[in-house]
Amino acid sequence: MPKKELKKMKIDEITQYFMNKTTKQNMKIIRAIDHLIIENFEEFEKNLKYVIENKKEEEIKRVFESKIWKSKMMFSKADRVLVFNRINKIRDLGEILARKMLLYRVVFPDEQFKNDIKEILELLKTVLLDLASAVKSIGKDLEHSYEVSQKIKNEHLKLRNKAWELLSNLYNYEMDFLSRTFLYLKDLIEGIVFLADEAENFAGYLQFLATKYLIFE
Repeated sequence: MPKKELKKMKIDEITQYFMNKTTKQNMKIIRAIDHLIIENFEEFEKNLKYVIENKKEEEIKRVFESKIWKSKMMFSKADRVLVFNRINKIRDLGEILARKMLLYRVVFPDEQFKNDIKEILELLKTVLLDLASAVKSIGKDLEHSYEVSQKIKNEHLKLRNKAWELLSNLYNYEMDFLSRTFLYLKDLIEGIVFLADEAENFAGYLQFLATKYLIFE
């Protein structure tokens, strides 16, 4: 989006636009892992390079900051800035994961491992899409935002339990402990969990905001 058009947007619209871009980025990461599972390395790298090369956050942040100090709104300016910064943290974690994944072309050990990774990715996709919905609702429907944030916490717990199971299986494969494949897969699982953890923490903060401002309705 051109900067001229960005400047015409309201603060809630800018926040949602940034959340949508961040969600799109993380969907690209999930798609990249899907391609990695079937060893389509060309599409794998193409999706990850999109994440790394498409940077607009600084421009969006400058426009957001220039507007927020002049605004009058229900939420405090500090809360708005914290929401924006948490979106940025999700974006940064996604980029870090993308960069790590590009370091090595891994081949998954077997079909069961592939299926387990797919299951975790589906849970991550649900968490991230629900987070985008909760952010969108926080400015206009506090109760919905609270409910969606609770759903995120439940899905996050399922993801973490599955990830621990998968890590346990990984440690029991017959491979060199220091092999690149082992280290890559370990980092991949942990990277997915870190991204989900941050989404869950963000959801907790949105629940706090919903509770805080529902008092005044």
